[in-house]
This record gives sequence, structure tokens and C-alpha cells, in this order.
Amino acid sequence: MPLKVITDSTCDLPAQLVKDLGITVIPLKVLFGEEVYTEGVDITNQEFYSKMEEHKELPKTAQANPSEFVDEFNKHLRNGDEVLGIFISSKLSGTYSSAVIAKDMLNDNRINLIDSEFATFGLGLLVAEAAEMARDGKSAPEIVERIEKVKREMHFYGAINTLENLKKGGRLTTTSAIAGTFLGIKPIITIKNGSVELLSKARGLKKAFTWMLEDAIKNGADLNSKTVYLAHAENPEGLEDLKQMILARFKPQRIIECEIGSVVGTHTGVGCVGFCCLKDD
Repeated sequence: MPLKVITDSTCDLPAQLVKDLGITVIPLKVLFGEEVYTEGVDITNQEFYSKMEEHKELPKTAQANPSEFVDEFNKHLRNGDEVLGIFISSKLSGTYSSAVIAKDMLNDNRINLIDSEFATFGLGLLVAEAAEMARDGKSAPEIVERIEKVKREMHFYGAINTLENLKKGGRLTTTSAIAGTFLGIKPIITIKNGSVELLSKARGLKKAFTWMLEDAIKNGADLNSKTVYLAHAENPEGLEDLKQMILARFKPQRIIECEIGSVVGTHTGVGCVGFCCLKDD
């Protein structure tokens, strides 16, 4: 029975990779006041970040609703396909819950769902891993077992370039934001058990990259012969700096470069750069 991998647009995977692996992406939405945009459909990343910079308040984001999943699941079930859905962490969005509701409505055991407990390029890594396994003929139970295992063992790091979104979101006072910006403070984050956690802070992105790599190595990361995912939020120069730092120390099998889209970018702000890889590959 063919297996169709479905995810949401916060996976931030390159369009060509999505096409090559036959992944279906359900788009989420971002709202600037009364203006509603569908991620990756009617607003580009560049347009989004420019628009966000112009607005005093952060845009709002909207999850996919159950009816969208019912329609998408039904389309593939009618074709005789089995479905494997992997979605943004349930602690960061209600999208996974919407997929669960849709599965309950359809009451079909050919629908397999995974809470990735990640977002953006971490989610993307898991989705691509699942799609590659499906392409190679692995069964849904085999893929679910693999993804549930490796999601607990991912090295995931992001360096936040601007404190503006933390200020707009009320998580940082204006005074602290100004002081932090003046000092060039870059928070370093990860995602653990589905939630975003602050790991450290560094003065400047390059020092943040150095800290990230050193911490990954300290925690057993070996990027040699691995697939490494890099991502940026309208900061290709920062991504290239991080890439060269990785290549100076490791020989990855391949590097996948991703762009952080509007939904996740609402929270990271412009300029964020990060990387992730699995402990085993």
C-alpha cells in the first residue's frame, strides 16, 4: 500500500526537496490585522519579514483546522494510500490536535500521526527522513518507530539575531531590548520535549555559532558523514558563516539549506540562523 507523507508549512523545507520526495504540505496562515496570508502561497518570506518590520505589533498565526485535514486525508485514502502525518510540536501550535480530530472524524486506521515535538528545520529533518523511508518501501509502523526514536536524539540549535520580536511579544521590556541590542546579545535556543528553551547568550552571531558547535560536540554530536540542516530567516550571510564554520571542522555527507518561513519567523524574528542533525544517520 503506497504511503503518503503529509506535514505543515512550518517544516520550512526547500520546495525542490518537497517535490522530489513527494511530500504534501498543509499551509498555515499569518495575519497582519485583518490581512490574512497563506504561508508559502500568497506571501514570500522576503515580503513577510519586510511587512513585519513595518508593523508595531507582531502578526498573529493560525493553525490548520480539522476540515483541511479531513479533505487532505480523504483525498489520499480514496486513492488507496496510507497516510503518515508529521506536524509542528503540539506545544507550539494546535495543528497536530486538528489532525488528530480529523483522524477521529474519519475513523480510519490507515492514518498515522506523529507529534514531531519540533518546528521549522527540525520538523523538516524528521519529515524528510520519513519521506525517504517511505520512498524506500518502509512500512508506516517502521517509520513511526524510527521517527519517535530519533526525535528524542536530535541536536537542534538556533541563534536569535534580533530582540525586537521578544519586545513586541511582551517577553522582554523595551529597556532590556535596547540594552541587549546595544551589547549585541544573541540568545541561543533549542527545542526540548516540544518547547523552546533558552540555552545561553552570546555577544554577536559568530560567537553564538561557536558556542552552538562547541555545545553540540560536548553533547556527542559528530557532523562527519551526516546530513546537516541549516536554516536562516532572511540572513543568507549568517547561514554561510555558520556553514563555513561547520565545514572547517567536519565533512558532512550533505547540507540541506532551509529558509525560516512566516509562521516560525513571527517568533524568531529576522536574522535567526540555526542547524540540526540526528545523532545517528
